[in-house]
Amino acid sequence: MVELQRIGTVRSKFPEAQPADARKMKKEISFIDVDEKFSEGLYKLEKSEFIDVIFHFRKSEGYELKTHTYSGEHKGVFATRSPERPSAIGVTTVQLLEIKNNSLKVTGLDAINGTPVLDIKTADTYLLQKNLEKIAGRRLLDDPRKDIMAMILAGDTEALLMKAGQLHGHYCPGLAMGIMAATHAMNVLKVDDSDGLEDLLAITETNNCMSDGIQFVTGCTFGNNALIFRDIGKTAFSLVRRYGSGVRVSSRPDARAYMKQAKGSFSDEYVKVVKKRNHSEEAIGQFKNSGVEAAFNTLGLDFDRIFRVEEIKTQVPEYATSHEDIYCNKCGEAVMASRIVQLEKGDFCMDCAKAPYYQLSGHGIQKIK
Repeated sequence: MVELQRIGTVRSKFPEAQPADARKMKKEISFIDVDEKFSEGLYKLEKSEFIDVIFHFRKSEGYELKTHTYSGEHKGVFATRSPERPSAIGVTTVQLLEIKNNSLKVTGLDAINGTPVLDIKTADTYLLQKNLEKIAGRRLLDDPRKDIMAMILAGDTEALLMKAGQLHGHYCPGLAMGIMAATHAMNVLKVDDSDGLEDLLAITETNNCMSDGIQFVTGCTFGNNALIFRDIGKTAFSLVRRYGSGVRVSSRPDARAYMKQAKGSFSDEYVKVVKKRNHSEEAIGQFKNSGVEAAFNTLGLDFDRIFRVEEIKTQVPEYATSHEDIYCNKCGEAVMASRIVQLEKGDFCMDCAKAPYYQLSGHGIQKIK
């Protein structure tokens, strides 16, 4: 038998009777009230920005050696952070914000109110700093979207917007709308790591900025055949399972007027750069700066005043088939068999055969003759 000493207690906004999402808890401020008899042990702790908090999962009732993570993955308990474990002990690295008397103000703690604290240690970040990039790379080999799924489940739209900006190239209200709509739909459908390739489909009705937010959050793209573009021109998209059931998220008629409060000078800068084609360094700089402000302000607006959400059943295409390559008799380049033009002189690509094809651009889908 191992005896453990309680040195303090967690004080947080999450009551002990309330089931709590660890990711949401980490975003809030908590306090660790250290017992008076251990107060000398806090000497010079304020010099440490990050500390490890060891605590007891006193609400833990039994355990299973194999369990499910938040993302739905099946793992051994020692490969997870589940509170249901043999010794019911939790360890979390938190950021120390302030020490006042015997109370530690921290952020990043995933412990409910009243949790017994067993120990506090300065965080050893040496190996983490040394191998951060390697660790990040290895943990994403099995699931490249692991971090993104964690953000979705936590509803962390700010972090998702930051990441999506790397794909989109700038920040704007449209991108933010895509992040908000897709995050909501992913959580409504309870999407997790068990959803296989093309089992989840995103149907976008526009190819504007919003569509990049949708692609980033859902992971449905043209490249993996999970993105469907319906050239309708509406600020809307649907997220459905392979059998066609899901949700459709569309902007409300008065959404544009409601969103004006978040845009600041963005609309004016948009007209200068995008519509009037003023691509001077100064104009582009002002456009990007106003876009950042407008995008993140948009995330703070009332979701239900911007969007309408409805359950739907829609028809989806069959699974995409794999096509062999056929070589054009003129240019010699490999062409998907489904795109080959057969003429009397042999097989030709559309370019060499001077055949019409379809092109997707900012104007939508157009036939090019």
